[in-house]
Amino acid sequence: MTTTTTTTTTTSTAAEEFAGLRNAPVIQRRWVTVATGGHVGGVFWHTQKPTVVLLHDAGSNARAWDDVLLALDRPAVALDLPGHGRSSRRGRGDYRPRRLAATLEETVRSFAPGGVPVIGTGFGALAAIALKAKFPRSAGRLVLVDALPGTLSPGLRLWPSPSPEFTSRDEAAVWLEERGATDAARTAELETEQAADGTWSWRHHLGSLPADAPTALDDETLWEQLAAVSAPLLVRTEGGPLDAVSLDRFRAQAPDGDIVTVHPDPQALADVLRPLTH
Repeated sequence: MTTTTTTTTTTSTAAEEFAGLRNAPVIQRRWVTVATGGHVGGVFWHTQKPTVVLLHDAGSNARAWDDVLLALDRPAVALDLPGHGRSSRRGRGDYRPRRLAATLEETVRSFAPGGVPVIGTGFGALAAIALKAKFPRSAGRLVLVDALPGTLSPGLRLWPSPSPEFTSRDEAAVWLEERGATDAARTAELETEQAADGTWSWRHHLGSLPADAPTALDDETLWEQLAAVSAPLLVRTEGGPLDAVSLDRFRAQAPDGDIVTVHPDPQALADVLRPLTH
């Protein structure tokens, strides 16, 4: 299988945001063309080979990791999952975690070869499980943040398809707030794009999926794959979504795994991830 990385490398908008900081990191966006079709984008922090790969939640993008990666201050790449951010959409709208494993393996092998840790949150955590289980040599230690199979919040309820169009990003933010979203203003800023007619719609595919697209992004059958992964690390935030039942099941099915509890702030998560970098 041949992977061709595009020659286009651009400065990420994250770099523009952090340009005023002392010792601001070099942040760039790159793309890889994958054999499964289309391209996958990644936001690279620092110029050295990435020491970690990060996967975001459904309806989000690589920029969701900005604060964590700023605190981590290590070479890293945060990916835009297929159908999200600047990565290509899939015509059939199938974004189930198992369906993403091959595309993510090819992307990780291109962007961060050598089996570096893969960190995933929400839907990205399930995609990370599928990746690690199917391609154990392409990914290093598996790190799950506040997510396990069967624990995702109702997947596409926040993004009914078709989702409405908006006259402004502020209107999109209000719509998100009414649906219970957190950090609605930033989500609206990062996740909307303007059409030629001046309206705004979601950049990700979840708000405009084909009628026959799978809408269940959660997958409890991934527990079997997680049980086969060596030494997974589960990071849970205080007051986060994982309950005692989920934690007990993780302990039972991944007896060689570890659980770390952190305060819900980027610095605390960065402190846990830093020892995994090399």
